[in-house]
Amino acid sequence: MYLEDFFMLKQLLASSTLMGLLWFGGVSTAQAQQTSPQPGMPPAPQMEITATDLERFAMAVQQIQAIEQQAQAQMVEAIQGEGLTVERFNEIAQSQQNPEMQVQLSDQEAQTFAQAIQQISQIHQAAEQEMQAAVQDEGLAVDEFNQIAQTVQQDPTLQRQVLELLQK
Repeated sequence: MYLEDFFMLKQLLASSTLMGLLWFGGVSTAQAQQTSPQPGMPPAPQMEITATDLERFAMAVQQIQAIEQQAQAQMVEAIQGEGLTVERFNEIAQSQQNPEMQVQLSDQEAQTFAQAIQQISQIHQAAEQEMQAAVQDEGLAVDEFNQIAQTVQQDPTLQRQVLELLQK
């Protein structure tokens, strides 16, 4: 296995399955970003994963990736369709989360931003439903998918196996 393939899997697990965890499990962003246990805290228990479960998990991850890519493209189209650039949209969004950021915003631009947010929310909801269906179509419950994702994140051997399945 090539080292870059390993890093690709790490990135895939960090983006796709964590996004799945965020969307499916309602995990807060802070929890999702923790890939290692807190000091003094025992690691999360790992579950036994069969070869069949791992194959179904890998197939679901592939489908989730495709859904995420499609949703991201639709979000960009929605933002641009409202007359904003992605960079300006992100700048406005960041300023709303960080009051110290001073961003000049006209009433028209605020309205445009709000319309883009509404469209993005609809795209997000549709993508979430598609991802849940993709997981279930592979014969996994969403909770089971999330448990497998957490176990795979903690086990380099399982990570390699998932990578091999994704490359087939």
